[in-house]
Amino acid sequence: MDPALNEDPGPIYAQMREHRLLFWPGVNFYVVPRLADALAVLQDPRLSTDTRAAGLPAPESMLPDALRAPIEASLTRLAPKDHARVRRAVASAFTPGAIKGMRAKVQAIVDEAIDLYVHDGVLEARAFVEHIPLRVIAAMLGIPVEQQPSFYEFANNLAKLHNPAMTPEQFASVAPVVIAGLERIRALVAARREALGDDLLSVVIRAEANGDALSSDEMLGLVAMLINGGILTTTHFMMFTFKSLLCVPERAAAVRRDRSLVGTALEEVLRHDSFGKSGTLRYLTQDAEVAGVSLPRGAAVMVFFPAAYLDEDAFPSASSFDPARKPDKNLNYGHGPHFCTGAALARLEGDVLVNTLLDRFASFTLIGEPVFAPDPMVRDIVQMRVEVTRELGAESVWPVEEAGRADRWRPKSRSASRMR
Repeated sequence: MDPALNEDPGPIYAQMREHRLLFWPGVNFYVVPRLADALAVLQDPRLSTDTRAAGLPAPESMLPDALRAPIEASLTRLAPKDHARVRRAVASAFTPGAIKGMRAKVQAIVDEAIDLYVHDGVLEARAFVEHIPLRVIAAMLGIPVEQQPSFYEFANNLAKLHNPAMTPEQFASVAPVVIAGLERIRALVAARREALGDDLLSVVIRAEANGDALSSDEMLGLVAMLINGGILTTTHFMMFTFKSLLCVPERAAAVRRDRSLVGTALEEVLRHDSFGKSGTLRYLTQDAEVAGVSLPRGAAVMVFFPAAYLDEDAFPSASSFDPARKPDKNLNYGHGPHFCTGAALARLEGDVLVNTLLDRFASFTLIGEPVFAPDPMVRDIVQMRVEVTRELGAESVWPVEEAGRADRWRPKSRSASRMR
């Protein structure tokens, strides 16, 4: 909760990388802060995402069944064979061709967000970026507009369940929202089984007919993961795209001059100014050596990506932002079998976002400092206002009327007709 982890975590991460392995005595918990060791952990078959394979109880074992079962059946928890089966069921929705086919929809959503959240030369960044991934995921899953706010709240509260510092009082307020969200997903799946369409749920249901059947809990876990990752993770990514790319004049100028740099610049945002404060956990299924230290079966090992991304041994001039840096060593979207299912979609959203904003506006300037929430898991920018100036000769983008908060969920802009 150190504020420095929000504002300037680099010096703290540098201290962490002075050691190959960090640990807390008596807890059997270890942190790997260097990239070479991080890759070794992620590639080691003796380290599993499944606590039970390491002789430990599932982290969710104390949760009520309505929460525990779908979480244990999610992609991050399944055994390798089941993990591969569930990924196959959704794979066709994330092929390069399928993602390319989403571009027009994403473009319409970004245009709509500009109409809604840019007023009198000021862009309200948090409301703007929340709108985009929510609408995109809703379009993919066929979530009706009137239900979208509740699914956003579901994603927000599902993420809170992973907070290790959560109090019983906080859990009591979070759990009912998550359970209600899971029931909405269940109803959505049931409705789609009755009337298949061309959305993602229909893709998964059709895959079941081809032999990749999912249990009820696996279906819930899969859709919950797509909603959570597709909305919140992309929201954080876009907030830091403003903070670390568009609102830094020389960086914005570089990608404006050469649009071929947009993709690598977005990867560099994730590497150079990671929004995470934690990493990926693996559990030792047998006694083994990790980062030069012998550890016992059951040890929890966290790959700490934010520190590893600034490792000078892996990235020359790691503390410098290079929009042309090749992302061949980046772990922004995971590694191996657990590579992020929606990585290509997130990249598409980022590409459309940056190119559209560069087309529509001549400059981006932060108004004051970003405001961070006191979150132990992520550097969560909850407020950031950006002054924008439009290109000379471009059509005006300043709406005459102020858009109320209700418009966030029920757009009334000229772009709204394109979304129907």
